Amino acid sequence: MRWRLAGDSAATVDPAEEIEHLAPAVRSDRALAQRFRRFAAEECSEASDEGAGSRTYEILSETMANDPALLGMARRCRVGQPIPNLLFAAVKRTLACFPASELARHYRSAEAGGRQAPKLGRAFTEFALAHRDRIIQYLESRMVQTNEVGRCAYLLPGFLTIAAENPGSALALLDVGASAGLNLNWDEYRYRYSSGDEFGPTDSPVVIECDARNGLPELPTAFPQVSFRLGIDLAPVNLGDDEEHRWMQALVWPEHRGRAALLSAARDVWLRSQPTILQGDTLELLPDALRDVPKDAALCVFHCHTLNQFTPEARERFESILRAESMERVVYHIPSEGERVSLRKIVGGTAETLLTARRQVHGKWIAWDTDIRVSPE
Repeated sequence: MRWRLAGDSAATVDPAEEIEHLAPAVRSDRALAQRFRRFAAEECSEASDEGAGSRTYEILSETMANDPALLGMARRCRVGQPIPNLLFAAVKRTLACFPASELARHYRSAEAGGRQAPKLGRAFTEFALAHRDRIIQYLESRMVQTNEVGRCAYLLPGFLTIAAENPGSALALLDVGASAGLNLNWDEYRYRYSSGDEFGPTDSPVVIECDARNGLPELPTAFPQVSFRLGIDLAPVNLGDDEEHRWMQALVWPEHRGRAALLSAARDVWLRSQPTILQGDTLELLPDALRDVPKDAALCVFHCHTLNQFTPEARERFESILRAESMERVVYHIPSEGERVSLRKIVGGTAETLLTARRQVHGKWIAWDTDIRVSPE
């Protein structure tokens, strides 16, 4: 079965937040406060369908915005990193060392689904200022580098559509911005959709649930063989290192117990099936990496929230590399950027979109565009 959309659309990428690319010394309190308020409204509010949802971080963003001392800490965040995410992760990582603190009790209540107490903001402020130096150490040395396993829920239909187009062929996967490479192990996970569709090994410790708001495309139930798995990342995460795992868990928001559990379960799979991740710049490594892909496999290049870190010129170079490769072989491309995920097929330098959908950032839901359905060929 083929789904098509007229024309060719590459990934839509949201512009980077300007303040996060400024040197710390020139970041103003006013701009930082605006950044936290926008974060609260667009990403933390449970009223936002696109956001991840965290009442804890929604409240604490307002606390940050109103306190010059806290904003002074946030100013120290590493250039190029999303400031609210990095700040809250640094506090949460520090908090793990002080489980008896008042703030730790607030976080445990949020993790258990409890309501936030009125004194949350005060407890946060007192803890952050008391451990300022330790938190700033994380702000200046760490990155916001997640590996959201739930995103496999919206990658899977793309992988299975590619398999249906190439019966009998194995898949070759190349993950750009792979982090630890957890999504390269997608075929070792179990999937349950609200449509009643289920895929993957029934004994997998990783069970991913997703609300398929208007169903799923017609997909094969059997997973294809994967003959090649490779990731590229500027700073690959080694989940065999306990501290790396603790930092990645710190990036998970307090209310998101399901995400934390998925990460731990996927780490167990990763320890058995560790994919190869190349360290370096994608534009430098990708051409050689493509030459290593088996010629008899269906090539799929995918990425999740990676191109938003590229300059416009770098995005153009990335696209030109894929189009150049398509002169020699079919290139399937799954970009998940902005608010959408797509499956593109590039042949002879010309691309068409086979699938496209809106989806929640962590894979909680997906809504396929209905105007691209066609009859099976």
